[in-house]
Amino acid sequence: TEEAMSRPLFEEMTGDHAREDEWSGPHGFAIGGMMQANEASLAEEYFAAANELVDAIAEKRIADYRIGNAALFLYRHSCELILKAALPGAKRIHDLISLTDSFVAMVKDQYGQDVPPWITRRMKELAAIDPNSTAFRYGNYGAPIDATDVPIEFEAYVSLPHLRAAMTALNTALVGAVAEIILARRGQP
Repeated sequence: TEEAMSRPLFEEMTGDHAREDEWSGPHGFAIGGMMQANEASLAEEYFAAANELVDAIAEKRIADYRIGNAALFLYRHSCELILKAALPGAKRIHDLISLTDSFVAMVKDQYGQDVPPWITRRMKELAAIDPNSTAFRYGNYGAPIDATDVPIEFEAYVSLPHLRAAMTALNTALVGAVAEIILARRGQP
């Protein structure tokens, strides 16, 4: 339609966009201004989106091979962002090993606590298969950024129920820890 081709995607907010709750219309969402996402809230958006893709596969609304990499990317990116929410200054890197090591050191230094080993193992497992956050996004696109930017060279199977359970456990642990860290940073108990 003409509207589909010419109407701007990003419109100024007006009273026409108001609604009673998140389920009533008009359907859309606000970004920027007071609705600007931070690392923690954006991590939850990526996690929720990954879960929706996994649900679509499980409910046979789409074939697994059509969105598997997208689901993995969303889960990985949610992990990256939740670590960044806990680590001020770690803004423009995608290295999960470095972020995980920094998180572990910060938790030990500032709180005298050890990050459970299963969390670091899971983060490093994600980092090992997609070190620069490019494999799930681009696949074998033929133009690597540098020598460490390589596609996944072996075939691996990902169990959908296990992926969902493992990522939910990881997200639950990290979101809880990061929420406590952010509150402590603000001086709240």
